[in-house]
Amino acid sequence: MRKKRLRTVLVCAVPSLAAALFVWTAAAEAGAHYRPEYERADLETILCKEMPDEEDYAVLFRQTGLGRSGVEELFHQGRQGELLSLQERFFAQVEYECFQANAVCRSERLTGAAGAATEIGDFLPTVQTGDILVTFSGHFFGWRSGHAGIVVDAEAGQTLEAVMPGLSSEICTLEQWGRYPCFVLLRLKDATAEETAAIAAYAEDNLADIPYDLFSFTEGGTETQRAVSGTQCAHLVWLAFAHFGYDLDGDGGYVVTPADLCGSELLEVVQIYGIDPCAKEISGGG
Repeated sequence: MRKKRLRTVLVCAVPSLAAALFVWTAAAEAGAHYRPEYERADLETILCKEMPDEEDYAVLFRQTGLGRSGVEELFHQGRQGELLSLQERFFAQVEYECFQANAVCRSERLTGAAGAATEIGDFLPTVQTGDILVTFSGHFFGWRSGHAGIVVDAEAGQTLEAVMPGLSSEICTLEQWGRYPCFVLLRLKDATAEETAAIAAYAEDNLADIPYDLFSFTEGGTETQRAVSGTQCAHLVWLAFAHFGYDLDGDGGYVVTPADLCGSELLEVVQIYGIDPCAKEISGGG
């Protein structure tokens, strides 16, 4: 009798669990890209200024996704007109597909016209060597695990990434980041270009071809560099900066995630795309 009752419970529970996971997954996939619900503003008055003021920086961030340092770079170089194309992309309707990235995770990619915008200057106009890229366009059922990488050569369009289980960390291309429905570009605060370039060079020379290991921990600080047997995407980024004394784990735990990188107070948000400017995921790196 007891076995029959247990069998009945399982027969009822399994379909319910499967339905719950399906709903959870569908909800996650629907939230792969944020398109502003507020009005699009006329930026011409701001673009005619020699430099924006404090209020202008806030407006430009909400209208284009580009943060203060990125805006300043475009203005200093006389490239502020590029903010209009960024605004166009930030507000555009997009289409994306969700596919099985590996045995356990699904991922989204842009399709159509938005997916064809893979020229680096079109979607990352101020990217620099040593910058960090994070996307949340990957999920395990309804939990968005995300992905991260470090830009090791902006001019050549190269990143270093630990892509997925079964693959070792390797050099990848920046162009692929233009196909993600969302991303965050982060930069070490108050660092010189020489310092971030040194971090990127260290990563390229020492952190490539490391086996993927989901259970890579951050305990031990920079001492972990002496013997790295495995890594995962966010941990790989953490390793590069930890070697130079920067702990980018935003919550200080034993495991570092893409969200932890976004929450690090040592990083500033240079640019966002497909993410709400007020989202909690980027609150720590602002």
